[in-house]
Amino acid sequence: MHTILASAWVVGLVAALSTAAPRTAAATDIDWYTSPLDLDLRGMNGERYVFHCPPGKPSAAHVTGSGPYTDASSICAAAVHAGALRAREGGDVTIVIRPGQAHYPSSERNALRSADYEGYWSGSFDVVASKPSSPSNEEPR
Repeated sequence: MHTILASAWVVGLVAALSTAAPRTAAATDIDWYTSPLDLDLRGMNGERYVFHCPPGKPSAAHVTGSGPYTDASSICAAAVHAGALRAREGGDVTIVIRPGQAHYPSSERNALRSADYEGYWSGSFDVVASKPSSPSNEEPR
């Protein structure tokens, strides 16, 4: 009886792991509110970082720009906006830190409208897509 229960547990665990989003050992766990600014990454221009976003729901209020994004933007939400992550699945996201920009235009992509920022912001980041994204529904402003 113990063997049958143990076997069923292992089969269930393998099935659960095989449907989970792939994870890189080097990825740092973050949540849907974490930004590069929170992680003190401003000024690390050109550096790449890999983060793991849990399944969740992005908020447009946490994304400013259209790539590059302000470094106060949520990494996970920006990844959804950029098409590099599906929110309900979560997964690993790679970003590259960039210098500040004079303007961050908004757009609507992947059912998420980012905010516009008209002034200079001191730090930004790009999302590096690790897989092909689905078609966006970008609407220029």
